[in-house]
This record gives sequence, C-alpha cells and structure tokens, in this order.
Amino acid sequence: MASEKLSGLSDSAGSLNRAVTLLTTIARGSRQGSLLTELVARSGLPRPTIHRVLDTLMSLGWVERDAQSARYNLGADLAALGYSAICRHPIARVAETPLSRLAENLDQLVYLGVRSGLDMVCIGRYESRSQIQIGRGYVGMRGPFGMSLSCMAMFAHLPQDEVNHIIEANLSRYHRIEGFDEAGFHRTVAEALRNGYGTYDNIILDRTTSGLAIAILDPAGYPIAAIGTTFITGWLDDAGKQRCLDGLREAASEIGHALFIAES
Repeated sequence: MASEKLSGLSDSAGSLNRAVTLLTTIARGSRQGSLLTELVARSGLPRPTIHRVLDTLMSLGWVERDAQSARYNLGADLAALGYSAICRHPIARVAETPLSRLAENLDQLVYLGVRSGLDMVCIGRYESRSQIQIGRGYVGMRGPFGMSLSCMAMFAHLPQDEVNHIIEANLSRYHRIEGFDEAGFHRTVAEALRNGYGTYDNIILDRTTSGLAIAILDPAGYPIAAIGTTFITGWLDDAGKQRCLDGLREAASEIGHALFIAES
C-alpha cells in the first residue's frame, strides 16, 4: 500500500521535490515539531501545496501531526527507514567498536556526526558507564552545519572557500538558535582552522559545556565525518584535554584506516 502511494507521489519530479523539501524543513525544525505557518515560511511552498503533500506523507506514516499542539513531525515509519540507513552506513558500522571503547576510556559521551549538504547529522552516540552523561545530542539529530564541535573539526580540514560558503549560507539559520553568539562563533572557527581540531566554546551563550572533536579524513585529507566528546567547562585540566584529543585522534585514525582499507 505504501509503495503504491509513494508511486503516486513520484509521478512527477516536482511532486517528489516538494515532498523532499517538506521533509527536510520538518527535520530542520524544532524537536517538538513545526506549525503549518512555520512550514510555509521556511519551505517557500504555497499553503495548499503543503496541505496536499502533507496528507500524502501522513498516509505513508512519514509525517505525524500532534492533535493537541497541531505540530508536524517526522513519523515513525520514516524514522525506521532512517535507522535502517544509519545501521548500513559504512562509517557507523566501522566506528561502533572503537567509539564504544573510547567512551569507556574517557568516561564521557562520544558522538559521531556526518555532513549532509548544509546540515550536520548525528549518526552515533556512545555512552560510558558513568552516572553523569554530559550532552544532549541524540542519533538522528540534525542541524545547520557549523553549530556543533564535530562541524568545527570538519571546518578545520575543509578548503577556506567551502568554509566561507557554508557559513554564509547558514548564518540566518544560526541566528534562529537561541543564544547564538556570532562573534564567539567566528573566534571558534578561527581556532579550529588554526589548531586542526574542533572545540565547542563560544558558539552558544552557555558557558557551562565545552567539547573537543577530531575529523575523520579520507586518503586525500578531506573530512568525511567527525567524532567529539563533551564535558562540563572547567572539569578537565590541560592534561585531561590532551588525553581526550589523543583518544579522539587515535579513534579517528583507526576508523579512517578500517573504512578505506575495506573499500580498497
């Protein structure tokens, strides 16, 4: 049944493109979902078109509408497809063992993120046995590329013109995030480019959380993903931060080596 409905939706490239636009707009919205007015404003699609496409997506189970809040969110059936894709992602498969081990060694949360166009997507969250887990990220979380420590780690290895393009394209999205500190953000980007790794200080006006991240590079040195860890600001001294960086670098190198050996 779902395949028949999807076939109807795909009768024209325009219909499919509008569906993709709406799904992406919802994915980039609040975790609580998006109101219809927000979808109209952010997608650029006419309200009648949005209504029509939403009806089809809801019949597929790819979008759900909360009856009380009237907010639209991605549906469980689409989530199942997404998790299936993540499980099949070569980086996620290769990273499972080294990043689980790293989380235990650091006694901290460790995240794995990949770039999707102008977005960053979390495809892995690895917990230690510590009673205190610092970090609110979750698998499937999506946001504008640039607003996480993993993004900063990837910025550190991207060509300067590509960094500038991403920031220019996403700046208005950054400003929609409560507490965004543009001056601090640019300082953090500069530090990443100078140091070769990502930090989380100064991006958001929240001085309680810090983080470190290292990019996973392809054989040409281009960043394909990044791994990072977060901690309470002030918890780690310089030696502790260096230990984190050393662990992240070792894990990133192991993942990159395993990934490209497997593909060769």
